[in-house]
Amino acid sequence: MLRSFLRASAFALAVCFLISGCGSSNVVPVSGTLTYKGKPVTNAVVNFMPETGRPSSAETDQNGQFTLLYDPQINGAQIGKHRVFVTHNTAADQNLPGAIPGEAPKLSLESKEFFSKYGNEKSTVEVVIDKARPDLKLEWD
Repeated sequence: MLRSFLRASAFALAVCFLISGCGSSNVVPVSGTLTYKGKPVTNAVVNFMPETGRPSSAETDQNGQFTLLYDPQINGAQIGKHRVFVTHNTAADQNLPGAIPGEAPKLSLESKEFFSKYGNEKSTVEVVIDKARPDLKLEWD
């Protein structure tokens, strides 16, 4: 009886991974840099929305660098075509050097211009992830 239960459980798990895509075997590491007019965009959230499946996102650092997060345990993005958009990470603004709580942060002119033009879900670019991408360049210029 126990042997039948274990076989059935193993079969169900294999079917889940192979047919319905429960595994993350189609997820590859993706990191890169976000720039605008050749300068890094800081305090941004980069969102990768695949045609089907789970999205990935990341926050940029002070150098505009990011590493996509697929889920809390897995870095990367699904293989395939993605719609990419960027939003302003206002919570991170409080961590800018010289930020005063309760006052508007002092973003660079490039970052202010970038967010006013492109910092929303309507301004997108298309990116195809077909392999691990440790040096993806997202350049809005």
